[in-house]
Amino acid sequence: MRFAFVLVNDRTPFRQAWCMQCCEPISGSYLREMATRLPYCDYQCYALFCEALAEGRVRVAS
Repeated sequence: MRFAFVLVNDRTPFRQAWCMQCCEPISGSYLREMATRLPYCDYQCYALFCEALAEGRVRVAS
């Protein structure tokens, strides 16, 4: 399984967004998953989500 992401520095999304792992509001810098364009507040939250996805604890939205 391969995961790709973009790190966005010093910029917030146009609309209010929340981290898909911890549900905190996105502010300043954030990480966006390339395939789904879902936002994460940092790499740690993204890594936790990917780990849960790999273990089958989370379903991917289509």
